[in-house]
Amino acid sequence: MSFQFRFASIMDLRRRQRDEAGAAVGKANQAIAKIDQQSDEVRRLQQEIRDQTASGRVGEVAVERLLSTGRYEMQLQADLVQLQETRNELVRERDRRQAALVEAEAEVKRFERLESNERDFYQSEMRRHEQADADERSNQAYILARRKPAT
Repeated sequence: MSFQFRFASIMDLRRRQRDEAGAAVGKANQAIAKIDQQSDEVRRLQQEIRDQTASGRVGEVAVERLLSTGRYEMQLQADLVQLQETRNELVRERDRRQAALVEAEAEVKRFERLESNERDFYQSEMRRHEQADADERSNQAYILARRKPAT
């Protein structure tokens, strides 16, 4: 197996790893956005309950309804706390994935530089060999020309 083929395979692997790391960051961002939407929905429900409770304070008070509403508000607050904890975990995971993406990108760039250096070296060697061959042909032509007797 030639060096170029192995090198190309390694480059493909590194690029694939980088792309997968980028996709993982994207999925983490999507999950965070979903948690944010759910949190907004819970906050909207909390505000809706507050508005209903404020307008229902005039006149007779239904104790059972008030207790039920209070329990529901507490459940919504607990949901909101749980969503915030989940979001914090997701942010930490996204940050970890982002760091992996940065590392994968650096690895790809490192291999691209190595590939470029190797290509430059190969081209330089080819030019050196071509020049050596041209010099050898010139020398042989000169020697042959000197050997021919002048007529």
